[in-house]
Amino acid sequence: MKYIKNEFKTKFVIMELKQKQKIKLIGFIPAILAYVFFGIVLLFYGTLTALYALGSIVLFYSIFIYYAYFRTKHVGTLISAIYMIILGVFMFSIAPEFNFGQHNQLSKESISLLVLVMLLGGYLIYLNFNRKLKWRGKEILELAAQNVEQSEDSYTERPLPTGKVDFTRRELENFAKYFEKNLLGLTYKEDTRIVFMPTKYKNEYFALYNPNYNYMEKTWVAISNDGDVSVNISKEDYLDYKADLAFNKLCSSLSDLIIEFIELYIDGRDVRIIDQMDNLKINVFT
Repeated sequence: MKYIKNEFKTKFVIMELKQKQKIKLIGFIPAILAYVFFGIVLLFYGTLTALYALGSIVLFYSIFIYYAYFRTKHVGTLISAIYMIILGVFMFSIAPEFNFGQHNQLSKESISLLVLVMLLGGYLIYLNFNRKLKWRGKEILELAAQNVEQSEDSYTERPLPTGKVDFTRRELENFAKYFEKNLLGLTYKEDTRIVFMPTKYKNEYFALYNPNYNYMEKTWVAISNDGDVSVNISKEDYLDYKADLAFNKLCSSLSDLIIEFIELYIDGRDVRIIDQMDNLKINVFT
């Protein structure tokens, strides 16, 4: 597919990262809360009740993870949900036969579940450090900024039109599935256009689980059924850059990037999309 806009296609040469690299610990909060609750129940009610309580929490968390898989069809998320379910069942399995500070003889069923927990847990660690579980919005915004220079241009809160394309609605819908399945972000299918919202690591909680989530205030690239392209960059994402960048050029660059991704996908070269993001080597916890 040809991008009709009269600008050269951007070739990205990876330079110094332009975004702030802040480690986000929000992803550990559910686990911390679970184990704090486990410790309190253990202290007051003993091992049996504490293990049942922890198992219940883990199974409860698995529902949210499975919903994320249902929304995105991301295979790694499905594995995470299965891991949590097996871990929860393991907690229930060992509860009647386990006591802290004593020699415990686990049943064959419990040992089998433990082996599965360890294998899946190890595989999830491998996937995480190979960026297979990471939402890629930060990488997308980094790629968009690579060829944009610092400027005194002021930030604009309204969407900007950036060009026109000749993709079909079916091609855009197919790419939208790819966009979500590979955790590039979330998409919103409106009657007259499709909105592609790059989603950053651990910002997905708010987008996935809030039924009233206002994606129009976030960063997105929208392509209408007639091929009109518009871009919005949120103030939060703009201020995440280390310096003020030429805003109009940044919007155009983000638009060009998404258009290039769609072209690569249609041409069957979508592996290059992931390669571009992986080459940035951004920390998996940012």
